[in-house]
Amino acid sequence: MRNDKATHIFSAKLTLFGSWLVIGLLVGGCVLLNPTSQGYAEDESSTTNPVLFFCIGMHIEPMGAEVSEIALAAGATAKPGDGDPGKPDYHNRAYFERHAENLRTLAAILEQHGCVMTVQAQSPFTTVAAQLGNTILSDLEDQGHEIALHFHEDAHLGENAGNLPVAVWSAVMAEEIDFIRACGVEGPIRYWSGGNLYPGVLEAASAAGLDVYSDWKNPMTQSTLPQLIGVHPWRPVGGTDGFDATAFVEHDPNGAVIFLPPGEIDPFAFSHKRQITAQGGDAAWFEVIEEALLASVEAASPDRVNTYHFTMHPGEFVGDPKDPLAIIDQFLTQVVDPLVASGKVRWATFSEMADVFIEWEETHPGVDPR
Repeated sequence: MRNDKATHIFSAKLTLFGSWLVIGLLVGGCVLLNPTSQGYAEDESSTTNPVLFFCIGMHIEPMGAEVSEIALAAGATAKPGDGDPGKPDYHNRAYFERHAENLRTLAAILEQHGCVMTVQAQSPFTTVAAQLGNTILSDLEDQGHEIALHFHEDAHLGENAGNLPVAVWSAVMAEEIDFIRACGVEGPIRYWSGGNLYPGVLEAASAAGLDVYSDWKNPMTQSTLPQLIGVHPWRPVGGTDGFDATAFVEHDPNGAVIFLPPGEIDPFAFSHKRQITAQGGDAAWFEVIEEALLASVEAASPDRVNTYHFTMHPGEFVGDPKDPLAIIDQFLTQVVDPLVASGKVRWATFSEMADVFIEWEETHPGVDPR
């Protein structure tokens, strides 16, 4: 992946900074088929090499979503522009099927490398899949991939979502989970992403049966809070409005939700993905991901749980239609596979990362996980 780095990355960074851009990443799930062995040293004085649990997540966006009737009954209002026929919409069958096929293609590539992904779905993709009898999500689950929830609050709760009570948030999140179930998904649905600026989101998600959270960014600025950057999970005391992160960064040993940080990302690069890819193409962004992955490997500790992930979307990084998603295969072959072979990186879905963290907690009572 490094052959064209000078061409792709330096030019993008030079335009953005006027100087070298410190690399970072965007936030997601693959899994080594048996990732449950510990990735940390049981003896904290041990010099055992640390392991970084690595994830590629798939965000399915709410193209063509309508505000939930539950939210409307509670006083929600639809966003201006909802129902615009010019916007991408999963109710368009060709558009839906193109993205479903893209998911299958990506899954095949990942499986060639011995891993699976965490697919984070929401309506209307889920409702359209159920209506069409398309088994994409249940098929992916049968192949060993994790199915989870991606939750764009404005799409489902309306433009005043932040003013709605926790109970309404929880009910609509549960409704979205039911839509996933209607697609034939039978396994546990534990993870979600979204609702990042709602201080009550942890309480709402927990009440809906969710206990693993990640991919925090401010949707208004596409930026992440610097306090959240790192590789060690924890249990936040409470949520954040995007400004006051006091409760979020405080660890509660009895907290209901495990937060998986994004790894050692650079916040500038993280918030300028579009500019980087516009100037350097997909290869430039995968250099960003590679640098963040390597930085996360270096930051891993042998006596803690260490995690890192990045995020994709259906239809992204397709490249040449005759060889779709070739850049993913290249990245896995050249960058990730050697790290896995050396024992430095281990694939795990978000929920499996959380399970490793729970195991760590049981053997390290009273120890700060960070």
